[in-house]
Amino acid sequence: MLIKVKKNWKDFAEFCKNGNDKPRHQLSRRELLQQTILTGSLSLFLPETITRAIAHAETPVCPAPVRAPGAIAQIYAEGGSTISARWISDAQADVMNAGMAANYGISGQANLIRLGPNFVIDGVSPFGFTILQGPPGYPGGPAAWRTNVLSKVSGGAHLGPFNQDDGAGENTGLSGGVSPYKVSSMGKDLKVGVNTALATWANGLPSASANGNLTTASFANTFSLTPAAAGLINSGALTASSEAANSLADAMGEVFANQQRKGSQQLMTSAGCGFFGNSALADPNYGAQLFNPANIPALTAKTTVAQLAAKEQALLAAYYQSAMGVAGGVIMQLGGRDYHGQDPQGSIGPKQIEEARAIVMFLAACDAAQTRGSMIMTSNGFAIADGVQTTNFTVNGVNNANLQTSIASGDAGGSYNAGLMLFFNPAGAPPQGRFTGTVTSTTGNARIDPNVGSSREAIAGLYLSALAWIGNGVIPPAALAKVKAAGLKGTAILI
Repeated sequence: MLIKVKKNWKDFAEFCKNGNDKPRHQLSRRELLQQTILTGSLSLFLPETITRAIAHAETPVCPAPVRAPGAIAQIYAEGGSTISARWISDAQADVMNAGMAANYGISGQANLIRLGPNFVIDGVSPFGFTILQGPPGYPGGPAAWRTNVLSKVSGGAHLGPFNQDDGAGENTGLSGGVSPYKVSSMGKDLKVGVNTALATWANGLPSASANGNLTTASFANTFSLTPAAAGLINSGALTASSEAANSLADAMGEVFANQQRKGSQQLMTSAGCGFFGNSALADPNYGAQLFNPANIPALTAKTTVAQLAAKEQALLAAYYQSAMGVAGGVIMQLGGRDYHGQDPQGSIGPKQIEEARAIVMFLAACDAAQTRGSMIMTSNGFAIADGVQTTNFTVNGVNNANLQTSIASGDAGGSYNAGLMLFFNPAGAPPQGRFTGTVTSTTGNARIDPNVGSSREAIAGLYLSALAWIGNGVIPPAALAKVKAAGLKGTAILI
């Protein structure tokens, strides 16, 4: 029940009483004047103070983003390929015979060319010939490419553990990731066509995917505002709002004496830099500046960009951004690599060239950035070869009618398979990478090192090796912990 009590003017003139009917403290005339003057002063002078502070506000000096330079990449050839026609170890080259060469799908020992300190390629295979040519327009041509780049490369591999052929090994986790363990300003890996299961420790790692026909726009569109910047949401508008927010923060900081409060200046700088960072994202040219190699002077100085295919341009720029620490790693999956029964001239040779060109783009990007690089190459099986067939291909305008392309015969169940790895050091002296496992000298069959044991352990080792190389021998503790949490020893390191 509500009881209403009538009050007269005197009741309202007095202060409310408490529960004991004792009058609360009433304002004296002096207190009334004091608080009235304070309120009035604030109403008069606060706007002027804020206006004056805004007029003198400065754009915060933002710290440079923390980045880990060094490129990391992977090519996963889905379906199984004549992968031993890529590169092989010195130990394999030393025992090479005609039967072993036929199984590997290479021409033989006479055409093996050393790259770096510990591995070789077949110089007349489509793959090897493409690697030796380098990118179009490289200063000094193929000879300078071999001196300045290929001499600074070493190899490594886990032989044999990727032993599930064709679809049986498709979703066993043969692709990984490096973000956030490789610190980058984007904080993400770039994935190209990856649609099979990742290694267990790589699930959930931050990434951005570019699927379909790969172009520079595929990556550029991945890094933009959502919804896309248009109309009132544009770089100019966000810059203006960032400046307004920064000015207001400065003004209120002066009013409330934030300079006397511990950590307040760092907080304001961080917030201001965050606002100003949005302006760059809203620039419609932001992505193109990152992923169009024609806009990157370091790349245009090393190659004639216009002579690259659209996919090659996109990969070149992506690898460069990984090398510069803007992006994490670049992981690409290539389908249709189940070679047996395919035509060497029309199918196998072009695919070998495509993969070699991707490696050339990777090395060219590392050379342009002058940073270390690690590239991983895996497959879920291996199609045993039946010798080679003479083919004719043109690479970088150079026609060679005597290239020897693998004749894929049938499934080998991974007997010749390996998880391959390249290391690049712009200063020279690349690491002496290990080739684990053993090889049968008569046939070339690969046998697993018992300390590696499985493809799961091998993939972890390959990625930890990549992180160790760009990190000057230091593996990020969080990456090692992640691998061990997945039940892996994390000991299959190649350097």
